[in-house]
Amino acid sequence: MNKTNGIGENAGLCRRDFLAGVGALSATAALGPWSVRRARADKPAPGGPREFTFVHMTDMHVTPKRRGDKGYAACVESVRALNPRPAFVLMGGDLGFDGNYSSKADFEEYIRLYKEVSDGLGIPYYNCMGNHDVLGWSARRKVPVDDPDIGKKMIMDRLEWEKSYYSFDFGGWHFVMLDSIYPVEAAHGPAYEPRIGSEQLDWLAYDLGAAGDRPKVVVTHIAAFCNMGQLNGDPERKAMDGHMVLWDTRELRTILERHKVKALLQGHSHRIEQYCMNDVWYLTSAAASGAWWAGSWVGSPPGYTVFRATGDTLTWEHRSFAWEPQLEPDDKLERANIAAQEAREAEQRRLLARERAGRRSPASQPVAFRCRTSRDADGARSERSPQPRPD
Repeated sequence: MNKTNGIGENAGLCRRDFLAGVGALSATAALGPWSVRRARADKPAPGGPREFTFVHMTDMHVTPKRRGDKGYAACVESVRALNPRPAFVLMGGDLGFDGNYSSKADFEEYIRLYKEVSDGLGIPYYNCMGNHDVLGWSARRKVPVDDPDIGKKMIMDRLEWEKSYYSFDFGGWHFVMLDSIYPVEAAHGPAYEPRIGSEQLDWLAYDLGAAGDRPKVVVTHIAAFCNMGQLNGDPERKAMDGHMVLWDTRELRTILERHKVKALLQGHSHRIEQYCMNDVWYLTSAAASGAWWAGSWVGSPPGYTVFRATGDTLTWEHRSFAWEPQLEPDDKLERANIAAQEAREAEQRRLLARERAGRRSPASQPVAFRCRTSRDADGARSERSPQPRPD
């Protein structure tokens, strides 16, 4: 079945270069319930690079809890079954379940599971730093502030990850992996801010400059564009949300625009989002873990994005994979949120049937279904259980 893409209005920002496009929703087993595709209108340059595909996968949060390691294995098997076979996978961050609020031993196990399952892809994969990939940069840390592995060191050592931001070339394209987890010293000890930072931005500008006219794709964990307030209908949530959007997003965007970057691939929000501004696409993939391996009530089912590069043209589709949540006995908030999601979907089906049949009910009132929320120690709103959270 087909359905018009819900973000078609945003495509108008790039109508000079892009098709306004239609998103296709496919119920086939191969694509799963989500498959959204959008294409550039330009044609591949004669003699340009060969066609290839790659995958953007983010927010895996690998953990034995809720059998998240088995869920991630199902995700990897879904990628292995893709035809054509992707050339590589761009990992968008939040690889293990959490380093900020977990014990060091638990985090070590999450990293081990992530690597063990990811190695089963059978193709290269490139890691990006997420806010849950650092050890103990939170007031809720479970390690001493003087632990020698605190921060990014532990995951980088275990994954043999030389530098937290870097770039590489493939098939005539240039790819950049950014680090959006900026270290700061808070009153409670080591912490982070969601920013790229001036040193890395300077490196990025010259790295893109050295790439010349090659088509370019950049990856960040924390997004430059994310509209959680609008998506949730929450007037209290600001556009520059404290931990959901990069604080130096404007500086980053001007560099991307100057170097004509095709797309910035994002994670963190666990929701599919697509925006275009000044000819740069800002694309947030679904979380591989969905709602932290507790269903899809955040907004997008567990999945990833498949990209196809042809000449200097980039197209993509969002794919999901089959996975039923394996809840723990104490997952009361998750069960409530799943129930709210199911009620919302049932109400949508009921209203659709009534409206298509032309039946009006003046006395009826809209029914609101909202996910229950909790608050973390810093007072930030979270749409799920307390640990871990994207913001």
